[in-house]
Amino acid sequence: MNLTPQQLLESVPDLADWKDAERWLKSCPEIVSCEQFMSLEWNDIEEHVQSSFGLHASEHWRKFVLSTFAADLISYPKLSDQVDFARLLYVMHAFPKGFRVWWVKADDGSWWPVGYTGWYPMLDYQFAIFEKSPELIKDRTVVPNVHRPANPFLYLFSYSVAPALKKTLLSRTLIKRFVDDIHAQDFGGLACITVSEEGASVAKKFGMTYAGNEVYALRV
Repeated sequence: MNLTPQQLLESVPDLADWKDAERWLKSCPEIVSCEQFMSLEWNDIEEHVQSSFGLHASEHWRKFVLSTFAADLISYPKLSDQVDFARLLYVMHAFPKGFRVWWVKADDGSWWPVGYTGWYPMLDYQFAIFEKSPELIKDRTVVPNVHRPANPFLYLFSYSVAPALKKTLLSRTLIKRFVDDIHAQDFGGLACITVSEEGASVAKKFGMTYAGNEVYALRV
């Protein structure tokens, strides 16, 4: 049976206590099956945010960010492939709405984040560079467009899952839901950077074509 957002986040420590957060990140059990899984997106949590002092003051937001970070770590065993935490923190503060974390029930009954997807509106001039001049991209940090003009360009931040769970029902469901989430937006174009064959395959599912310099783009 699926848990409520509050129940799912209850086991996640508060990001404000980093020592406790580190212990939790290191305690994730080895998960090789996914008989029971569910996802949690920001829209599921936003209504429970009580703080009037911004997202950083919200325990729900801090736990959601930490669960996303945990999902990234388990998805990318190599340190060099893992997301920069400061960057993730910035992006999820600017636009948490585009993130969805996928959880699996472990053998002991606990739930753990094992994958996630993320997208956000990108600035028009950045999309133009991605589309027409990808060779100019040196710094790959894409800045979220928090003003969200009509028909914005979207940057696909991540679509990741634990290696042991690839090519499973969970991974297929993750990608299908990501495609549905993106197509539910009113967008004028899509862009992403990916270095893997799997990432390129997903980019092509969205209709994006290779622009060069590991960049894929699509203008609608």
